[in-house]
Amino acid sequence: MTINLQISDTVYRRLLAGHGRIQGTIGLVSPTEGNFNEHVRQAPVPGTKYIKLRHGRASVGGERVRLTLSIGLDEAGVVPSDAITDESRQASDFVDSALDTFNDTFGW
Repeated sequence: MTINLQISDTVYRRLLAGHGRIQGTIGLVSPTEGNFNEHVRQAPVPGTKYIKLRHGRASVGGERVRLTLSIGLDEAGVVPSDAITDESRQASDFVDSALDTFNDTFGW
């Protein structure tokens, strides 16, 4: 099977320059054509604290708070709305304690 991909000029230049692999996803437009979308990964900022959750992770840094969850609809015994509620409560408790630590450390 042959698939024609469309990539951005920036990604193409990086490929030609030999900067290694470029991670991303392919969004198919038709069975034989697709668009490549690069994944942007950010390096962790020193001092960032995070907690792993069953379906994701929560992090607290100097500039932002982030919660990411990914729940498969086919997971046996998992009700997505319950998982979101439970894990967001866990993340909330973590964020409160992490922000208290930041306040004590940096005097916010």
